[in-house]
Amino acid sequence: MGEAFKFIHCSDLHLGAGFTGLSSADEALGAKMVESTFVALENLVAAVKREKVDFVVISGDVFDSEAETPLTRSRFADALARMAVPCYIAYGNHDYRRRWESSIPLPPNAYVFESKPHHFSYPPEGDETARVYGVSHSTKTVSKNLAEDIRGQRGIYCIAAVHCDLDGPKGSFYSPCPSNTLTNKDIDYWALGHIHKRSVASRDPYVVYPGNTQGLNPREVGEKGVYKVTVRGGRTMALDFIRTSDILWKDADWDISGHDDLTAFIDNNSKGIEIGSLVNVRLGGSGPLDPLLRLDPDGFVELFESRTGCVCSDLTLDTLPEIDLEARRKSGDFMSALLDYSDTLSRSGKLKIIDAICSTGASESIRHVFEMMDEGELADLVSAAALLVLDRSMGAGK
Repeated sequence: MGEAFKFIHCSDLHLGAGFTGLSSADEALGAKMVESTFVALENLVAAVKREKVDFVVISGDVFDSEAETPLTRSRFADALARMAVPCYIAYGNHDYRRRWESSIPLPPNAYVFESKPHHFSYPPEGDETARVYGVSHSTKTVSKNLAEDIRGQRGIYCIAAVHCDLDGPKGSFYSPCPSNTLTNKDIDYWALGHIHKRSVASRDPYVVYPGNTQGLNPREVGEKGVYKVTVRGGRTMALDFIRTSDILWKDADWDISGHDDLTAFIDNNSKGIEIGSLVNVRLGGSGPLDPLLRLDPDGFVELFESRTGCVCSDLTLDTLPEIDLEARRKSGDFMSALLDYSDTLSRSGKLKIIDAICSTGASESIRHVFEMMDEGELADLVSAAALLVLDRSMGAGK
C-alpha cells in the first residue's frame, strides 16, 4: 500500500476527427486541424516518457467514430507501443464498435476492458501495487449507469475507468452516473471520460474528467490535455495538468469604446494570445470604429490575422455608433422612424424580412443567399443596416 507510482489519465482523443467550416475554407489550415488530434497523441507519448509514469489510463472515445480508418487505428497502436508502459483502455460511445480491431491488434502493453466490469492488476506481473477497474460501451447509447457494478478492493489503491455522464440529465443516453453512486465503493480515483472540459468533481474519492486532448470546435476553448496523478502511501498526492493540444481555440471579447486607432486596438488587446490560435472575436461597446467595422468586417479579419498571426474563426459585431439611440428614438424625425421600422422588421419573421430586403430587382436576384440565413442572422442584418444609415446620416450633418 505504501509504494509510490505515477500514472496519466486521459480521455476523448477523438483520433481522426474531421473539421468543417474553417478547414474547408483554408486547405492548409484544414490539414493542420485534421492532424491536430494525432499531434496531441504524440504529445501524450512524449509526456509518458518525460514524466516517467508507470502506466496510462484512457477513459473512452479514443477514436472519433466507430468507422475509424486502418491508418487511424495503426497510428494509435504504434503510439501505445512507443509508450512502453501498461495502457488500460475503456472505450466510449464514439468508439464502441471498432471494425479493424481483429486485423490491426493493439500491442501487448494494451489492456482493454470489455462490456462487463472487471479489473487488471498493476504491475501485470509480480506484487500488485494497484488495480485498474473499467468497463467499455458495447453500444452507442447506454441508459445504464456503467459505474454501478464496479467495486474496488480495500487495502490497495483502486482506479476505475468509465466513459459516462456524471450527474447528467434524466434520460441521458451516455451512461448517466449520479455522483452519489461513486462513494463507498473502495475506489480511490474515478478516471472518467466523456465531457471535453477538465473537471475535478470530488477529491474524496477523486472523481476526475481530464477533458479532451485537443479542442475540436470553437466552443472548446483553452488548453487541452491530460492529468498526471501521483500516488504515495495509497493516497492521491498530486494532480498535475499537462497540455497536449496543438491548436488552441480562444475567445476574445473586446470593447471598442474609447478607441479610434484600429491597429493599436488590435495590438493592445491581442497581447497574450498564442500565435496560431483560432480566435472567436466578439466586439462590443460604442465608438468611432463601429461604422468602419460594419462597412468592412472582412477587412477587420484580414488586419486581425495579419497583426496577431492567428486565425479569426468567428467574428461577432455587437458594437454601436456614438449615438444616443434612445434619444434618437424619441426625436420624432426621420431617424426615429428608421429605428422604429428596423425594430418592427427585425421582429416580423424570416419571410417578411427577406421580402423587404429583396424588394428591388438587384436584391431579388440574390434572394437565395438570404434564404440560407436563419431568422436571427437576418434580424441582425436589418439592425446593422439601420445603424449604418443612422451613423452616415449623422456624419453628413457635421
